[in-house]
Amino acid sequence: MNIITNFLNPPKLNEVFTPGGQPSVTYNDRSELGLEPALRKAVALGTTIVSLTGATKAGKTVLCRSVMNTYEYVWIDGGQVKSEADLWAKVVSELRLPLEHEEAEGSEKEGRAEAKIGGDAGLLGTGVKFEFSAGGSRLRSYDSSRTYRLDGPSAAIEHMLANSIVLILDDFHYLDDAARVGTIKSLKGAVFRGLKVILLSTPYWAFEAIKAEPEITGRFKHVTVPDWSREDLRKIAEAGFDALNVLCPRRIIEEFAKEAEGSPLLMQQFCWNLCYDNGIEAAKVSKHVIDPSFPTDRIYREVATDAGLPVYEKLKKGPQTRTERIPRPLIAGGSVDIYQAILLAIAATGPKEKLSYDQIRSSLNGLLSDKVPQKLEVSNALNHLSAIDAESNRGPRALDWNADDLELVLVDPFFRFYLRWEVAKAVS
Repeated sequence: MNIITNFLNPPKLNEVFTPGGQPSVTYNDRSELGLEPALRKAVALGTTIVSLTGATKAGKTVLCRSVMNTYEYVWIDGGQVKSEADLWAKVVSELRLPLEHEEAEGSEKEGRAEAKIGGDAGLLGTGVKFEFSAGGSRLRSYDSSRTYRLDGPSAAIEHMLANSIVLILDDFHYLDDAARVGTIKSLKGAVFRGLKVILLSTPYWAFEAIKAEPEITGRFKHVTVPDWSREDLRKIAEAGFDALNVLCPRRIIEEFAKEAEGSPLLMQQFCWNLCYDNGIEAAKVSKHVIDPSFPTDRIYREVATDAGLPVYEKLKKGPQTRTERIPRPLIAGGSVDIYQAILLAIAATGPKEKLSYDQIRSSLNGLLSDKVPQKLEVSNALNHLSAIDAESNRGPRALDWNADDLELVLVDPFFRFYLRWEVAKAVS
């Protein structure tokens, strides 16, 4: 960007680096992967549910909003939905549909009420008019008024179909089983009629829609958002610093890309903090040079605390219980309960994004001097931790324990980042 020609309206920091928002200057479409064309093609394909999957905070929302900027759509956050009825209530609210409808009503002797669709009647006489409802029902038309309550889901679907509005369900996997099944069943017929639906979820839940309703198998298109490479993340920093006329040492950019856990959102956060801490609120004609010795550790600790501390504090308390928990002595001194021990053990692995039971147990053996929990204890504790996380976070989860496969997934890169910077370093 030529700063000299833009000095009258210089780019501002919050317009360039947008952690948690929709980037423009620093938007990296990763064109070599063909993600935008693939999503456009999937959406253009009629009578198909589109499943857009990718890791948490890997840019699914940013990609989807960028591609959908020429469409009308209703965006529903699955993490805020408690039931199928709740979902449709939110859709109706977003569409600003009335809860009641008033239409004409007439008597048989008048018999000449206007019909929107349909024609003269058969058995009830040639003077009576009929209408066909959107659902296909054939009913007598009326010419005086009557008011009735609308069926929310049906009214919403008809409105979206009539106005070519796309329905987007973000974090679809956070709906409970009954809500997922009910939602897909209620959408099946509408998709057949041309309603465009996009489901955003993590890869593990990519085919939940098909599980909920096997009959949609032939009307299902899957688009995957791959993990971000360090080069992908570096491009975010380079584009932003160039727009702000900032000269940032290559070492810092490389370090940010390494620490970002493959998350463009974390990369945006690091760059924003670096600029703000150096007093850069907007681009200037003179280049701002970042000191190569700038202490980046303080950025990491601030970001880690803001992003992960509240979740960690809730998890380490464990579930409420009337019995006193067994204290488990640490090799380094002191003691912890089973929930604190497991979180410490997870952090001590790096933490890795995915951990098997054996890896967790091995890490526990390296931390505890005695009373290492057994397999069932570990599994039960992880079930509790996963439930606490699901209950307290009506949005992106921190972790997900699969008791059948004995695998733990730390789905939130911000939580992994916190464990590495504030927990693992404390016990190392």
